[in-house]
Amino acid sequence: MAQNETRTELRVLLAAPLIVFVLLLISSYFLSMPFGAALFFFTPEGSAFSKLSLPPTEFPMLLFMIFGFYIPVTASYGLAFLVLLGVYVVCFAVAWISRESLHDVVRKGFSRPFTKLFNNNLFAMPIIASMLFTAVIAIHFVQESQGIPTGSLPETDPYHLFFQLTSSPVLEEISFRISTIGIFLVVYLFLVGSKKLATLSGEQALKVALLIPLYPDKAKKLLGVKTVSEFGIKGISRGEWIMVIIASLAFGLAHYIFGWGPGKITTATLDGFAFGLAYLFYGIQAPILLHWFFNYYWYGFSLALDVYPNSFSLILIIFIVEIVTLIVGVLGWSIFAGLLGVRVYGRVKSWWYRRWQKTVPSLSPSTQLPPPTPSSPIIRFCRGCGRVLSEDMTFCPYCGKAFEEEA
Repeated sequence: MAQNETRTELRVLLAAPLIVFVLLLISSYFLSMPFGAALFFFTPEGSAFSKLSLPPTEFPMLLFMIFGFYIPVTASYGLAFLVLLGVYVVCFAVAWISRESLHDVVRKGFSRPFTKLFNNNLFAMPIIASMLFTAVIAIHFVQESQGIPTGSLPETDPYHLFFQLTSSPVLEEISFRISTIGIFLVVYLFLVGSKKLATLSGEQALKVALLIPLYPDKAKKLLGVKTVSEFGIKGISRGEWIMVIIASLAFGLAHYIFGWGPGKITTATLDGFAFGLAYLFYGIQAPILLHWFFNYYWYGFSLALDVYPNSFSLILIIFIVEIVTLIVGVLGWSIFAGLLGVRVYGRVKSWWYRRWQKTVPSLSPSTQLPPPTPSSPIIRFCRGCGRVLSEDMTFCPYCGKAFEEEA
């Protein structure tokens, strides 16, 4: 009972601050959407830029990480920006209800195992994003101290750069996640789920084929294949791991090829790896939102500081957001290390137990010792009156005589 109470108290101690910080960060994500739109449309420079027409080379695409081309779009920057914001609103809405709704996860957060908090994509997003944010800062610091430059964003019109950073999460996730890992999953799941697929009609099979690159885990469940939601990391096949690693390396190299320093390869590869796993866990909206966090979210704050450098309230908000992000990142890595330590300890303990069983042979049935026979009770009785006495008596309370023992 005491152990269960201790576990409950520890769970509340860990979950309570994490839930508060996560909800605070989610609120800042929601607020950044109209805030970025206000910068783009209602500042003099942004308003002027939003009325310009898109050039034919504004939307580059790299299908399967091989075939590069430009998507021809005839519209103004402002209209395209609004469409992209609409895509992110849809992604946030899907993340809110993904697998288990955000409000249900928060409501049950104190009564279930800690890992159940990750049943919702939107709740998991600030934790994963903050962990990546702290890891990227640490890696950049180490690399820069060793003379490995990371590079920086190009010197260009800030509103054009803001637009490019707004469009790149959608374009790059299609290039490096959907068109690579997603298409691989279509082929792979059709092969391993062929028995279940044979029972479906042509229309149902087409729906599954369209579902796979969008929500791989849901498609796996329909085809009777191991899912991440039920088996965790064990629900990711070897082929999926290989594709995630390949896409991550290509993502890191692409940043270096297109103008960043060599130090960017490391952090972009790490980001790409996390984006790929998030895609397998939650669906296409997950990597898009994580990518949005590093592009639109942070650059929007940076642009706001350039536009309003003397705004104390803006500086305070950004400071709070940065501090909370770092706290959640450190807390996330600490919890990850703790859970990993528990898992490693359990495996080591199991390995030692199996090794001990092999080194200490069990007795064969012929050499096994017989079970111990229970000892006969000691009967105490009085020599004088013959009354039965209890074991702790040394004389008869009836006649005063000493007792005798008999087995």
